[in-house]
Amino acid sequence: MRARSQEAQRRFRVEHAIVEAAQLLISSGKVDLHVVLGLLGEATGAETIYFTELESEASAVVWQRQGKPSSHWLRELEARLRQFFTRKTPARPFEEPWPLDEKLIVVPVLSAQGRLHGYLVLAFAETPPQHEEEMRLLRVLGGLLATYLDRQAAEAALRDSEERWRRLVEEHPEPIVLTVRGKIVYLNVAARRLLGLGEGEDISGRELLDFISADQYELLQRHLQQLESGTLRSPLECEIIRMDGEARLVELMGMPVPWAGQQAVQMILRDLTERRQAEERYRAFFSTITEGIWRIELRQPVAVTTLPELQLAHIYEQGYLAECNEVMARWLGAERPEALIGKPLKDLRNYFRPHYLRKFIQMQYRLHGEEYAVKGRQGKRYFVVNAVGTVVRDRLVRIWGSCVEVTEATTLERRMVQALEEQQQAIGRELHDGVGQLLTSVRMLSENLAQRLRTESHELAELASRVVHFAQEAAQDIRRIYRGLTPAQLYDEALTVALEELAYTTNTLGQIRCRFESDEAVHVSDPEIKLHLYRIAQEAVHNALKHSQASEIVISLRQWEDAIELCVSDNGCGITLERTRPDSLGMKTMYYRAHAIGGTLHVQSQPGQGTTICCRIPLDNPL
Repeated sequence: MRARSQEAQRRFRVEHAIVEAAQLLISSGKVDLHVVLGLLGEATGAETIYFTELESEASAVVWQRQGKPSSHWLRELEARLRQFFTRKTPARPFEEPWPLDEKLIVVPVLSAQGRLHGYLVLAFAETPPQHEEEMRLLRVLGGLLATYLDRQAAEAALRDSEERWRRLVEEHPEPIVLTVRGKIVYLNVAARRLLGLGEGEDISGRELLDFISADQYELLQRHLQQLESGTLRSPLECEIIRMDGEARLVELMGMPVPWAGQQAVQMILRDLTERRQAEERYRAFFSTITEGIWRIELRQPVAVTTLPELQLAHIYEQGYLAECNEVMARWLGAERPEALIGKPLKDLRNYFRPHYLRKFIQMQYRLHGEEYAVKGRQGKRYFVVNAVGTVVRDRLVRIWGSCVEVTEATTLERRMVQALEEQQQAIGRELHDGVGQLLTSVRMLSENLAQRLRTESHELAELASRVVHFAQEAAQDIRRIYRGLTPAQLYDEALTVALEELAYTTNTLGQIRCRFESDEAVHVSDPEIKLHLYRIAQEAVHNALKHSQASEIVISLRQWEDAIELCVSDNGCGITLERTRPDSLGMKTMYYRAHAIGGTLHVQSQPGQGTTICCRIPLDNPL
């Protein structure tokens, strides 16, 4: 009876100790584990209680009834624990207390979720009684200790999370405001700067509406209510009034968050003032500039490594007009830009011509000063276009461009060239009809005089014959000049005949070989185009004769799929910076002539490798 009574008292002490330990472990705040282990040691009669956490680097917690356990004893205990816990099949499951030997009881610190934090080891002076009820109580204590450790870990994680959140929000570059029922409870540094707050100035507790334009009170109140209920995610644009009275346009985005046990709204106030002002300046510039501005977007980007012709087809298929100003809209035949926005590029092909889009691709999406002409109801109009492409990750996604109408300047150039042509023809007629006839009369009179003198065996007969010879040569030179100034073949025959005659005449000079090459398919019917192409070839041949020191000149006329091309090439010394005159009238005239017929002129030359001058006229842009 006495033994049973002592055992009952022991269990009571254990139960009472575990209740006290539980009260400590479930209380808020940090618990001194030495106190918990002491309660357990006094109740169970253990000499030493040892607790270690598996995942903690901190020292183990040890309670000793008298004195301190020796370091040798602790090292031996830890070695035995490691040896036991590394066995593949432990003597007992980890979920239950078990004796490590006859004087040691191991209690797993195991949470309800199955997480093993560590172990309690109870060391006794003698073999303790191992009653089932006492073992259950020890297991309960292990669970309570695991719950305490779970809570401590969660609170530490929460503190770390809150600290990280605070640092992140405090240093965030965009203004962040927290409100509870419309009152400000927190501002980060950027928000204080946005509202114009001074150092140490506190506005906590003030209504957010105090900083909103009065005409937007109702709108913002409704928006905050929807944010608090979590039914709204869309942003709101409103006007913030700073402490100094300056108004700033902001975009407000928010979401509900918990704050100190209350429902709060966390808002980001993105300042749109500078961007909106920049947009307004851009729009003002965009709408008032006299140039045509446009932007083409591609619904699907195209890889820059795609073949140029495939890129061109893709741009027409996937491109659409995303933006243009009023000037551009009028050039495209619309009253307002809105009538054209979204229109497929292939429907605007009359303006966005394949020849300059193809060149845009060939020039690696940078086109500068490209000239072209468009036929309209009022005749032909001339433009100069510039374009630049936006390439993202080796894919073309959009094209920006501008163009200037140069119809008046081009018309003036054409008139100047036409006046020059008329002047040349007038000079040719004067030479042919005036000087030519006088030379013919001189030649005839000289022949009569020479014949008389030869009949009379006069000593001046030889001199008279020489006058006849000089008159004949002068008449031939006048005829050559006349034919150069007024090529009759251009009006009566094909351009190829006139160019072939030019090559033949050049060849007869004896200074240089000259030949003409042509495709049979080339056919130019427009008299003005024929005349300008002939004059370009004539000027290029003249320059080669005068400057190139070449032994051969080749005149070629070819027709490609998209253009007619006239080229004059020589094998001479080439063009260098020292030999090139930027104000050369001949070169400028060739450029003017090419532009006048809607073409382009290109000069290719390397020192010592000759010169090639090519005029290219697109077939999709006839004069």
